[in-house]
Amino acid sequence: MSRQAKIQRKKTESIGEPVMIKQERLLNAGRPGMKRNIEQWRKLWLVLLAGVLSGCVAAPKNALFVDAGAWPATAGSVALVGVSFDERYRPLPQSGLDGQLLGQLRRVLERKGYLVAETLQPHRPERQVLTSVPAAELAARVAAPVDLVLAVHVDFLFSSATYSESNPPPEFEIAAEARLVDAKAVRDLWRDRGHALAGGAAAMPLRNPDYDRMRGLAELANDLFLTLPDAGQQPGVSSVE
Repeated sequence: MSRQAKIQRKKTESIGEPVMIKQERLLNAGRPGMKRNIEQWRKLWLVLLAGVLSGCVAAPKNALFVDAGAWPATAGSVALVGVSFDERYRPLPQSGLDGQLLGQLRRVLERKGYLVAETLQPHRPERQVLTSVPAAELAARVAAPVDLVLAVHVDFLFSSATYSESNPPPEFEIAAEARLVDAKAVRDLWRDRGHALAGGAAAMPLRNPDYDRMRGLAELANDLFLTLPDAGQQPGVSSVE
């Protein structure tokens, strides 16, 4: 190698070496900041994930109203005196929906140990909002001796007009309020709400309007009476399903 080439190589090395060292120092200097940013993002995601998971844990449902002090010591029989519908959602008499709802309400009440006396007449439209009429009026509808009187008012009802569509997916949704009255003392004892949604995207690709309606009514009855004490039990006592 000529002397001139050696001199040029030394100049290149003397110039390039500090540049490489400087780049390495800058890279190393940036790493702590990068690590801090990554750690901060990781902590943020953990907080968000914990919030999502905590929101998925269902809180115990509380009744809208319960008079635990006036609850009968032995309440084992109940009369279903009516199911009313908001005039905007009143089903057609030939739909049979009121009779199907009655069957689901009776099923859950009997599962809770109640002896159910039916005074509701399916296919006969109820014009009053039964959750708003005086307690004495509900009690007066019962001829047989019972401990409790129960009325239900449906204030939301939606069923897809056609099941041939897939966007949006057809569904059945219903919401209602239940009201329980002491038949002897003629006073309100308990109120609560229930809601159900069947069908929709979860039912795709299988769609069946009859199945969705029956499933929705069953889920409504379960949710509606979730906080209702079992027969012979006082409010606040855990029921065994």
